[in-house]
Amino acid sequence: MIHATAIVSEEAVIGDNVSIGPYTVIDAGVTISNGCKIGPQVHITGLTTIGENTAIHKGAVVGDTPQDHSYTGFDAYTKIGSHCVIREYVTIHRGSKPEASTVIGDHCMLMAFAHVAHDCQVGDHVVIANQTTVAGHAVIADKVIISGGVWIHQFVQIGTMAMVGGCSKINQDIPPFCLVNHESQIAGLNAIGLKRNGFSGDERKAVRDAMKTILFSDMMRKDALQEVQDKYSGVAPVDTFVNFINSSKRGIQHTTKRS
Repeated sequence: MIHATAIVSEEAVIGDNVSIGPYTVIDAGVTISNGCKIGPQVHITGLTTIGENTAIHKGAVVGDTPQDHSYTGFDAYTKIGSHCVIREYVTIHRGSKPEASTVIGDHCMLMAFAHVAHDCQVGDHVVIANQTTVAGHAVIADKVIISGGVWIHQFVQIGTMAMVGGCSKINQDIPPFCLVNHESQIAGLNAIGLKRNGFSGDERKAVRDAMKTILFSDMMRKDALQEVQDKYSGVAPVDTFVNFINSSKRGIQHTTKRS
């Protein structure tokens, strides 16, 4: 199932039932797990691991050197999970420090021309749409959806089940469960996403109220956080929301005037 024109290093590890298309190059140090489908003209290089049943489409480059002047050729890794779909001309770069990793979780879809830079950590069930660029060291939690043409600044963190609108410029953190509009503003709750993921009506109402109090009211942030903690202590999604804000190092992305 390896095309005659593909170049596969004898030092690469190739699992069972793997197909590798024409003119693809698989370098030494690469491990491709069972059931993967590697399309034509793909380049997989470096110390890269591809999880089971992942499909990589034409022209993608996975595991290449980071676009970072500090990188001098030391061992660094790229880890792609299982059941992922990596579409045409996606680029994913390895870590930029010794023994560091760029990680894509399980069941992710990266659409055509997306870029994930060095040292990024992407969770499970994440969708990154066409031409979105994720700069180095960004952290994207589970079940995040990022629309097309989004620019994500280095070191930004995006919390679970956030949804980011197309052509946004994200230079600060986005808390869990937030909906970001195409003007790069947090506009409210990703209510449909929460409902689809099994959150009860009471939980969605609590998170919405917490979001309004913390992000959309005129209260001082520390006072708003304390009020929400006093009111909803022990409500798991609210705790997740509050803990994210308390731990943010870049600050929170700006909001609209309404929620």
